Amino acid sequence: LPQRMARSRRNPFADPVREITVRIATGKLIRLLTNDLDAPAEEIADLYKERWQIELFFKWIKQNLKIRHFLGASENAVRIQVFVALIAYLLLRAAQATQKTVRQPLAFARLVRLNIMHRRSIDALKNSPPQPKQDDRQMSLSLYPV
Repeated sequence: LPQRMARSRRNPFADPVREITVRIATGKLIRLLTNDLDAPAEEIADLYKERWQIELFFKWIKQNLKIRHFLGASENAVRIQVFVALIAYLLLRAAQATQKTVRQPLAFARLVRLNIMHRRSIDALKNSPPQPKQDDRQMSLSLYPV
């Protein structure tokens, strides 16, 4: 701990640790601290690399699937929620690929969300919905004076 914190706190991890330096593909050096004193450095570096891929996957899930919080705490509940969000994402991307008017995925998702209960073709989402025809035999109610 830094000196300013060391005086007022006790060290929560008093066991010995080992530092491993890894050079990644970009040439940057990363320092890893581990309490595994027996495993080879290559094995620890490989474990970190796999863990980093998992972190990148969860970052992608947060950015693209819009899962704010998990509804259940069990592993099965989390899996189901991730799979449902992934299926919805893939269906949305497939629907976007069928049209050419809206290029941005976020804008297309907003249009679909706004028109989800309307029976309209995907190409017609950007246009305003047609006004229903008025029947002359029906009375109309106007809330604003004409």
